[in-house]
Amino acid sequence: MNTYAEINLEAIKKNIAEIKKTVTPGVKFMAVVKANAYGHGAVAVARAAGEAGADYLGVANLKEALELREAGILSPVLILTESPTSVADEIIQHNLTQTIYSFAEARALSEEAQKRKRQVRVHVKIDTGMGRVGVVPSEAMAFIAKVTSLPGLGIEGLFTHFAKAEEPEDTFTQEQFSKFKQIADRLPNIPLKHSANSAAALFHKVTHLDLVRIGLMMYGLYPLGNSRRLITLEPALAFKTRVVHLKKVPAGTPLSYGSTYVTETESSIATIPVGYADGYSRRLSNRGQVLIRGKRFPIVGKVSMDMALVNVGGANVELGDEVVLIGQQGGQGISADEIANLEETISYEVVCSIGKRVPRVYK
Repeated sequence: MNTYAEINLEAIKKNIAEIKKTVTPGVKFMAVVKANAYGHGAVAVARAAGEAGADYLGVANLKEALELREAGILSPVLILTESPTSVADEIIQHNLTQTIYSFAEARALSEEAQKRKRQVRVHVKIDTGMGRVGVVPSEAMAFIAKVTSLPGLGIEGLFTHFAKAEEPEDTFTQEQFSKFKQIADRLPNIPLKHSANSAAALFHKVTHLDLVRIGLMMYGLYPLGNSRRLITLEPALAFKTRVVHLKKVPAGTPLSYGSTYVTETESSIATIPVGYADGYSRRLSNRGQVLIRGKRFPIVGKVSMDMALVNVGGANVELGDEVVLIGQQGGQGISADEIANLEETISYEVVCSIGKRVPRVYK
């Protein structure tokens, strides 16, 4: 196994413990494990989160929820977006909690619940300004009244999602929360009102309500903004590979597709078996750096689908040497944030992009 992602589950547990210290006492904790737990491996992370005291798990769709159930995970699971009405039977069969924001979804769940003589839990999503999905605030009370009349269906939760919570001084989060709170305050019988994601949990404590939904920070990554001063987290993921080929080339040698890099001096070039199909972006061509034996070396030439090249100059590098793409080695570190800056994106995308063919190794 040359290329792999190393996941530190103890770091995830420690991060949850640190986050809980910042959360209002009595507030429940949802571990968001959608997108294969942000690239960390949904099943293993869900188990670790449960051991660390997470009350709920959050996923993006039914497929992700079923992966957890098939692995024997029985914790409450909220599907954060609506599912097709045709799979209402699976929602109820596997004791999942479903987000709703259309009456068609609510009715399908109600009908299936009656057939099975079961009760299904739902959370109603309110769109207070994200603009993606949800009931608009002006229609929320009428929608909830209509849903409440359906047999076999119980509204367990009410929630919204913030668009700019990582910007502590911006007023838009306050505006969104005010819209949500006006609705929530009129519905005392709904037990779980929630609005805070990682950034809001950190920067906007008034939004904690009954439950916080934590994704990014659980993995040791920080929301945009000056968050490092407020909490200490440990990155849980390292992305590693090995040197599989070495060659010495003279000055003036072009390398990789398009010959975008030409050696200026005689150099040793290391080939590493990782490329954009593994989640090591093509945008890192001639920009990225890696760690070998505790020293930084540049990625040279275009990153291809399955391989990349590193100019190690005249350094003492050997076949089989560990190459760190993200993580620590010899007192040096390359963070997901550093990679994100080079790619002109966010750390979320960096870790979520690590492909399925990259094995996850847990420690």
